[in-house]
Amino acid sequence: MRIVHITPTYFGNSSVIGGGERYVAELASHMAKEAETTLVSFSARRDSYSANGLKIELYPAKHFILGIRANPLSFRYLASIPSAGIVHIHQLNTLVSDMGCLLGRLIGKRTYVTDYGGGAGIVLNRMLPVMECYQAAFTYSGFGLSRLPEKLRKKAVLIRGGVDTDKFSPDPKLPREKKIIFVGRILPHKGINYLVEGFRLLNRSDFKLTILGRVYDERFYQRLKELALGLRVEFVQGADDTRLIQEYRTAYATVLPSVHTDCYGNYTPVPELMGFSVLESQACGTPVICSDAGAMKEFVEEGRTGLIAKQNSPEAIADALRRLLELSAGEYREWEVRCRKFVEPLSWSSVVRQHLDLYTSSE
Repeated sequence: MRIVHITPTYFGNSSVIGGGERYVAELASHMAKEAETTLVSFSARRDSYSANGLKIELYPAKHFILGIRANPLSFRYLASIPSAGIVHIHQLNTLVSDMGCLLGRLIGKRTYVTDYGGGAGIVLNRMLPVMECYQAAFTYSGFGLSRLPEKLRKKAVLIRGGVDTDKFSPDPKLPREKKIIFVGRILPHKGINYLVEGFRLLNRSDFKLTILGRVYDERFYQRLKELALGLRVEFVQGADDTRLIQEYRTAYATVLPSVHTDCYGNYTPVPELMGFSVLESQACGTPVICSDAGAMKEFVEEGRTGLIAKQNSPEAIADALRRLLELSAGEYREWEVRCRKFVEPLSWSSVVRQHLDLYTSSE
């Protein structure tokens, strides 16, 4: 069985480094351990290479529909479909998705889709019956499932997760530090400003806040630095995986305070379809605090592995932090154990196996 994943953007410095792109990259990479797998995406020039058993094919995209980076204009990638056994398309509302689906159906390929809420602009599925051509739709949260078009929702399959539980794991030899961390892109919808303000309300000078992530919005970054004046707040932009895992393992808690409406009044319907840092933190045995935006609350066992705070509320974040800080050493240890146990069924090995089972069940 040869599986081809087609995604309009990929997880890399020359494309987009976001949760949706990362999900595709992780899924394809772990799937390559079980079956012949190719990841197809787009770049400035043609490229072809392999990484840890995963074949990667990048096709040139010189133009983007209405200037939307997630909706490239390309036709050459269609050559990857005839030799595939399974065509799995990532992102619903793009031209390359629609064309890939229609060609797959035309030549008798089993074609699936996972949506991440991006794309849009000019697409074919508003004029042609593209939705009917998908064998099934995959979604990794109930929130994501609820956002699918009705025609796809009826044939959607929920596969929750995943997280690399081998890579992200506890290290009992490392002591916990008096440190709260955020991991993610520096963007307004991540709600980091509410975390900084909540950290100020917490008023614990013995703790520090470490914000790990690349800056994608300079204006917002400057705002965060102004909010952090006088506080023990550290910004880390270039953390590699080794540093990131150590931060998870030594932090007292991880906070992901994403919002639907950011501090500038901009609204996003899909702030988080899962929240990788929520799962990675728990995989390292570290409790989490997340907002009630998007799908994050589906990936926390409230009061046992983490706490869910009202979005856009520094007060709610401060209160949640106080609840965690008030735990006794024994109680905190119980939270650590429950965190790891909670994410084990959400591992990539489980997620891949469920996908492969569904691919083959339709043969």
